Amino acid sequence: MTSKERMATEKKEKEEQPQRRNGVSRLSSQLPALTKTAFRNTLGGRGFAEAGLITEWASIVGNDVARMSRPVQLAFPRGERKGGVLTIECGGAAALELQHLKPQILDRINSHFGYAALAELRFRQGSTPIRAKSRAAKRDSRPPSAAEIAETTAAVAAIPEGEIKASLMRLGLAIRRDSRKK
Repeated sequence: MTSKERMATEKKEKEEQPQRRNGVSRLSSQLPALTKTAFRNTLGGRGFAEAGLITEWASIVGNDVARMSRPVQLAFPRGERKGGVLTIECGGAAALELQHLKPQILDRINSHFGYAALAELRFRQGSTPIRAKSRAAKRDSRPPSAAEIAETTAAVAAIPEGEIKASLMRLGLAIRRDSRKK
């Protein structure tokens, strides 16, 4: 083996080994590498290169449209990032209404992307996710008892006065209120 071949082999081995870091680094700088595989296997595998479309669906299209629909697949022409087709799942009756709102929905989604990413919307009949009722409706409206207030106050007594103590006090009372329902 010549010295050139040996150097090339050593260089290739170094590139394959993960780079060690002996110092402190921010989590935000490591997050893309950590989540890359997860997003590729879940969202990217279903045609979602843009995860924000799923997570921000209600704020993009509005609560009324989001209640009756959900994005299912986003497809772009090969090698392009514009002129895409978004498949939306919705109930049978909602499809007609969404068909009439199609120009507004397309405009809102393209505004979210910042360019004409989508050229078409397709609707697929299916079930929309059942939304959990809000916690406010489930909450007990009765004020906490004196015993619950005393127990919670004793639990947070060691914490100095301020916003954190007030937040922990509210949290403790909410936990006790939820546990008395059971």
